[in-house]
Amino acid sequence: MLSTMNEPLFYHKKPSFGLDMGSQAIKVMQLSPKGKHAVVKAYGSVDTDAKIMKDGVVTNVQSAARLIDQLLAEDLHGQLTTNRAVMSVPVSRVFTRVITMPHMSKKELSDAVKLDIEQSVPVSSKKLYFDFETTDIDDPENQLVRIVAVPKDIVDSYVAVCDLLKLDLALVQTNIRADAQLLGLYEDIGSKDPYIILDVGGNSIDIGVFDTTLRVTGTVDEGGNSLTKAIAKKLKITEAKAHEAKVTHGIAASKQQVKIKEAVMPILDKAVKEVERMARFYEERVKPGVSVSQILIVGGGANMPGLGDYLTNATRIATRVSSPWGEHISFGKLEPPEAADLPRFLTCAGSAVATDYEVFE
Repeated sequence: MLSTMNEPLFYHKKPSFGLDMGSQAIKVMQLSPKGKHAVVKAYGSVDTDAKIMKDGVVTNVQSAARLIDQLLAEDLHGQLTTNRAVMSVPVSRVFTRVITMPHMSKKELSDAVKLDIEQSVPVSSKKLYFDFETTDIDDPENQLVRIVAVPKDIVDSYVAVCDLLKLDLALVQTNIRADAQLLGLYEDIGSKDPYIILDVGGNSIDIGVFDTTLRVTGTVDEGGNSLTKAIAKKLKITEAKAHEAKVTHGIAASKQQVKIKEAVMPILDKAVKEVERMARFYEERVKPGVSVSQILIVGGGANMPGLGDYLTNATRIATRVSSPWGEHISFGKLEPPEAADLPRFLTCAGSAVATDYEVFE
């Protein structure tokens, strides 16, 4: 769990399952990984609504616990073999910074990070859990430090839900970190072949640069729901029909392509600018001379037709949807979800392998 560095970031080699709690759905998944492959042991989802959460905090712990209990009792495919849960927080709900600091002892670095948080984050450090990791750069005196700070009320609300259900909450991390853990299993990502992960969620587009570890993260405060609303307004149709148009036609060639593209471009251009900013930071500050090779789209909004081509043309970085389903993750004897629902489980699957594959050691 994110901490103040008094406990380790990972608990090693114990089975766990991913528990992904959002304002629209709650999802669970347990995997049995082996090499670049994994088999789903159990999965399920249940619809929810924004009433149980506000600004990432579970405001109605009892209702959230009842929904998860219902999911585990009635809507689960397969069987969980552990009560050990790993959960994720959207990048949009956390404070992240990448700064240059001199080499120093772990205690001195922890104190320096806390001081930086107190000076740069608009929330009292007493109300935050924080963690950090370091990256060596071509500088004998300095290092890059990536800092992540999460409001305690978010993490504490997760703990309260798990306590009610008698679940062992082993780890809370960002969703982009969970994505990176899963991509690290089956994508050929390395120190000389860095990728950008673009997670299109319901309320935000979270972005990270990943090589042997997650180096830089950022977010755009609009996501799949914003795209749907923009299409609905432009075409003067209901949001339900706009969602169907988004996942069926998207910005690929269709009779409505021009209008849909006009509707979503302001949002997508924000993502393009953030991708370019992060790629530039990585290539200038983290690994000079090494260029980002690909953009991998994940998340529930990854299935919008034409998105990959648009990002490729706008950023000049090859872009594709990253999907492990079938080739790398199989459902064995379980009936799989509908193909359109699979991208929604990717972060949950990444959480499920957090204690089996230590990307960030």
